[in-house]
Amino acid sequence: MKTTIALAAAILLGAMQLRAEENADYADVVSPLIGTDSTHGFSHGNTYPAVAAPFGMTFWTPRTGDASGWIYQYGAKRLRALQATHQPSPWMGDYGNFGVMPFTGESTAELPSSAFSHDDEVSKPHLYAVTLKDSGVRAEMTATTRSAAMRFAFPKGKRAWVHFDAYSPGDFVVDKAAGTLKGVARKNNGGVAGDFGCRFVAKFSAPIKSINASPDKHWVAVEFEAPESGVIEARIGTSFIDHDQAALNLEREVGDKSFDDVVAANKDVWNKRLSVIEIEGATDDQRVTFYSNLYRALLFPRIFHEENAAGELVHYSPYNGKVEPGEMFADNGFWDTFRAVYPLMSIIDPEINAAMVRGWLNAYREGGWFPKWASPGYRDCMIGTHVESVIADALCKGIDDFDVELAAEASLKDATELSSNGAYGRKGMASYLERGYVASDETGEATARTLEFAYDDWCVAQVCEYAGRVDAIPRLLKQAQNYRKVFDPDVGFMRGRQADGSWKPDFKADEWGNPFTEGSSWHYSWSVLHDLPGLIELMGGDDAFVGKLDAMLAAEPTFGVGHYGGVIHEMTEMVACKMGQYAHGNQPVHHVLYLYNFAGAPWKTAAPVRQVVDTLYGPGPDGYCGDEDNGQMSAWYLFSTLGFYPVCPGKAGYAIGSPRFAKATIHLQNGKDFVIEAPDNSDDNLHVGSITMNGEPVSRSWVKHSEIAEGGVMTLKMQAEPNRDWATAEEDRPFGDWAP
Repeated sequence: MKTTIALAAAILLGAMQLRAEENADYADVVSPLIGTDSTHGFSHGNTYPAVAAPFGMTFWTPRTGDASGWIYQYGAKRLRALQATHQPSPWMGDYGNFGVMPFTGESTAELPSSAFSHDDEVSKPHLYAVTLKDSGVRAEMTATTRSAAMRFAFPKGKRAWVHFDAYSPGDFVVDKAAGTLKGVARKNNGGVAGDFGCRFVAKFSAPIKSINASPDKHWVAVEFEAPESGVIEARIGTSFIDHDQAALNLEREVGDKSFDDVVAANKDVWNKRLSVIEIEGATDDQRVTFYSNLYRALLFPRIFHEENAAGELVHYSPYNGKVEPGEMFADNGFWDTFRAVYPLMSIIDPEINAAMVRGWLNAYREGGWFPKWASPGYRDCMIGTHVESVIADALCKGIDDFDVELAAEASLKDATELSSNGAYGRKGMASYLERGYVASDETGEATARTLEFAYDDWCVAQVCEYAGRVDAIPRLLKQAQNYRKVFDPDVGFMRGRQADGSWKPDFKADEWGNPFTEGSSWHYSWSVLHDLPGLIELMGGDDAFVGKLDAMLAAEPTFGVGHYGGVIHEMTEMVACKMGQYAHGNQPVHHVLYLYNFAGAPWKTAAPVRQVVDTLYGPGPDGYCGDEDNGQMSAWYLFSTLGFYPVCPGKAGYAIGSPRFAKATIHLQNGKDFVIEAPDNSDDNLHVGSITMNGEPVSRSWVKHSEIAEGGVMTLKMQAEPNRDWATAEEDRPFGDWAP
């Protein structure tokens, strides 16, 4: 009887938990303010609190800053606008942005702003609300993929104005009779073509009373006949095509819905998206941190296509200035995101992963090259040509709903042809093709380029294999070994190599820049994602390799400023990490803590991964240890708290680390679940003692993508002391690379 009662109770509890999970309010757990306490000199994320739909075309955010790129800073005291934004990073700047600001009193040449307090602020993915202290207006906004709804509660008896600022001539047209406003925001920082601009159409719930416009046509203020309630709603549609498309987007996405209905619909979208991963055994702070990181990972790259009146997907191309058919995405720095964002999508949303690849293929069709940094089109920033990594990773995981032959063609162009424009192709390519390395006395950041080109060439070889271009593979695999040409065995590090074959003199492992990008040789000497057996051999074998990893974490966090000529924020952030020369605030080292798995010491991965998870991420405005970077910093956290990480995108596997929660469930698009169980997990029990997959023992220190995609249960026995015998054999190392 006791057993029966216990079983019934367990079933009832399980049903209650299931209902609770189905109705879980994940969106309300998220804090978009994480990462907003940032400055030019120190980044705690360099984020802004985006109100958006997942991967939305236009985001909306409160603006406290000027045109410097720091849209919203947590320590600011005044609010300047509720802004339509497309900014992926303060370093890239905004485009197509415009501000909306309610105010009372007189409209003058002085731009409206107001004091505000975080005590009066609500910041969620689906809603931002704040009280403007100077006027007493309560301002709220929500968003859809391409539109927004706003609600302003004006104090009774006050004149009710809404100020629109395009930050450049906005071609404003106000139709008092129809109660509408049209404008265009053309401001940008490059990466555009043709008559580029974000067209917007606004509709209001109250009659327009009067208009005041600036002589330079940058802004217009609209006064309303406020109703007795003082509440005025604005609905705003955006489009990069034209005003008719903006109006169509608004009608489709918002229509006649009330403000509260639009909020509820957006919240429902976010709850469905965020519920793709359920965690159990987390503290309140850990839940906020986890789901806020998942929110960040679901923002970029942004959708740049629209649905026309015929129901066809079309987009304004930033690559050729024309309206083109098909999908397009924007705002992505592939140097950051290829590492973990796209691998995360391959698990939680393979359909949008394929759509993104189709979008980047359209960029190639329209511009002739893959972008390196798309914002919204070609921007000359960072190194490598990592779209081919994104494609190789998708293909190795069975995601191939795109033109694979065209993908091979575009990837081969990156690997074999010279570009005259730094915004696409590879700088230093002539030297790379001639010598097998980029000469450090000819091209800046040469060694970093060599290493990343070699990895990219390996990725291109994988794409060519899937496309049947076997003729190109031998050359590409030969180029993929070029990393060996910039490793100096005498110093044990990667270093700059000059055109005559000599090493760049005065080597210092902790000097930033010069032959490296936003880092030093300590950071880049591990950048051989595709051939870790080869790198381990170069460094002297397993023991030497593990010893160098240990030394990196134990070293003093010293740095030389190199060609930067002064301290940049990434240097300061490395020191603040308190993990030696490990600089988690920048992407080149994001895979490094997992490299112990490749040298027969997987038990050494757990402690430093836990240290990063527990000390360098958090639920507050200072919740990152460097730039969040389009979801990459967040994706690292998500993978690492789940217990595994994609060390080499393009290989269908993930190195085991240390799961943070007792249980996590990934709900897959195919209707199956992949469950990670670590029932003995705790602050002390951080080491993996053994693993079973669907009840069967697994001796390897990595999990196959197919095991995740097919659903099942991975159970990790967690313990306080490391198991130095687990997964140490060569055949158990990721990703079967040591297999005979």
